[in-house]
Amino acid sequence: MRAQEFNAAIEVTEEVVVIRLEGELDAHTAVTADDSLTQAAESASKQLLIDCTQLHYVSSTGLGVLLSTFHFCQSKGIRMVLFGMQPKIKNVLSILGMERIWHQTTTEAEAMQVGPASA
Repeated sequence: MRAQEFNAAIEVTEEVVVIRLEGELDAHTAVTADDSLTQAAESASKQLLIDCTQLHYVSSTGLGVLLSTFHFCQSKGIRMVLFGMQPKIKNVLSILGMERIWHQTTTEAEAMQVGPASA
């Protein structure tokens, strides 16, 4: 995979939408990522799970895309959960205090356990 590649696959079920991110989330891929995350968030009714297991890099622009998605979800009463982050990404997000903003888990099963946002 070249440095500027990014892919996203969306899986929709009755209870949850899972978007699987792959590659790098940076200034070069932000528009594509934002479009994919917006589509996934608009498809969600209760919970949006973001699979980061194949996400290898997140720049400040990429963080902005994730925050924008979070704010959209929050405005619609949708719980957003990130899971499977690479240790370096998880560490940076922890330093920035992002785990206080959105839910982060290690596995998809744990993300499913978080459950939808409270009514």
